[in-house]
Amino acid sequence: MEQPSKQHHPLRRGLLTVLKLAIAVAGLWYVISHITWVDRATIPKGAVIRGITFLKNTALPVLGQRRMPAYKLINTAPPGKPPVMQRHKTGEHTLYDISFRKQVISVRLGSGKLFTGYADNPPLYFPGHLLLPASDLLHAAGQPAVEVGLKGILARAKLPLLVIGLLILGLQFVLTAWRWQRLMRVQGMLLPWRQCLTLTFVGQFYSTFLPGTTSGDLVKIVYTSRLTGRKTASAVTVLLDRVIGLVALMVLGAGAAVLQLLWERLHAGTQADSAGNLVLVHIILLVGGLLAGLAGGAIIYFSARLRRILGVDALMNRLPLPDFIKHADETLRAYRGHFGVLAFAFAISIVSQAILPLAGFLAGRAFGMHAPFGCFMAYIPIAALSASLPIVPPQGIGVLDAVILHFFVTRGVDTAGQAFALSQAIRFMPIMWNLVGAYWVVRGNYSRHRAQEMQQQDEAQA
Repeated sequence: MEQPSKQHHPLRRGLLTVLKLAIAVAGLWYVISHITWVDRATIPKGAVIRGITFLKNTALPVLGQRRMPAYKLINTAPPGKPPVMQRHKTGEHTLYDISFRKQVISVRLGSGKLFTGYADNPPLYFPGHLLLPASDLLHAAGQPAVEVGLKGILARAKLPLLVIGLLILGLQFVLTAWRWQRLMRVQGMLLPWRQCLTLTFVGQFYSTFLPGTTSGDLVKIVYTSRLTGRKTASAVTVLLDRVIGLVALMVLGAGAAVLQLLWERLHAGTQADSAGNLVLVHIILLVGGLLAGLAGGAIIYFSARLRRILGVDALMNRLPLPDFIKHADETLRAYRGHFGVLAFAFAISIVSQAILPLAGFLAGRAFGMHAPFGCFMAYIPIAALSASLPIVPPQGIGVLDAVILHFFVTRGVDTAGQAFALSQAIRFMPIMWNLVGAYWVVRGNYSRHRAQEMQQQDEAQA
């Protein structure tokens, strides 16, 4: 009976890999299909250019812009004399260099005939590019509605804001190590904060750059158990630390969504953007349901009376559970009398988890995004949560990008290109900090091979 299990395990792992790959491909396809790579301007329906009437709004690439002087003809002749017209400069206006090369347009010709085809082919014969005034383009908020493409977004990004966002992310490691240290003290594990910080960096390095059977959390558990001699307690503190962080992430996202809705209700009234508000409402309902379930489970788990009434302890004694699970249950229940420590860990987690959306807000402003601060604080935690699901590809490839794009583009004030640039920023800025863990790994103190050997030794002794 052992052999089928061994045969099926690689199959399950292979199917999970295929599922993750399919999710990544689907998410990236969704994102890429919405991205505009170059700047695009829209010629509105009914516009007449070169005697040809456009039948629908037509988005075309913008090759560039030119500032040209604007002139006005003024009669300079004295009264009673023949007019003498002279040009006087009145200011400047912008001409947009629009590309018509290989662009399909639908128009009505001067003869009344309807035509759909390439603009630079007969019978239209548009030039490869044409300078058009702003009056020939679709406007939004009094300005030509030019959608900035991804190339332009990156070229015009404000580097100082990105650097500040990157720097503040380092605070997450400091706070996370402090939170974990406080949780370990309840178990009598007195690791110095510096050691906790080192293990935090090493764990993040493994999770990011060496995914597989030796995950970042497992590395932390293995080395912590060797340093403290408490394998079960080490595993419980690492997993509890992770759970508290995820719960704080959900609370932060839902809380920010509530505050943003209240802000818009007070300041925008009935003019608030309904599509964007609907996304915020969905976040509140989804996270609220998850938190209600988690809160109910936590109350039952930590309440001795409810465990006795519901027969939880009796059930665990009857089930053929491994000794590790029973020991972990006893270890975790030690926190029942330390709710102050749990509250402290949760408060630290709220501050720590707020750093990523804050860095995302700075990155968004660097890319020219206009969504309000509250939306960044609500959207990014939920996107990060979705990217941490077990079936999601490493680094949330495809999923993080699609969720960010959906949230921000639905609001109607930012483009798909800007949302894509933001998703890459909130993915790669933390990765740059995770690289710090390579310092200890390369030195050999926390090598993957050594961690695997230590794990095998522990399993053999067990």
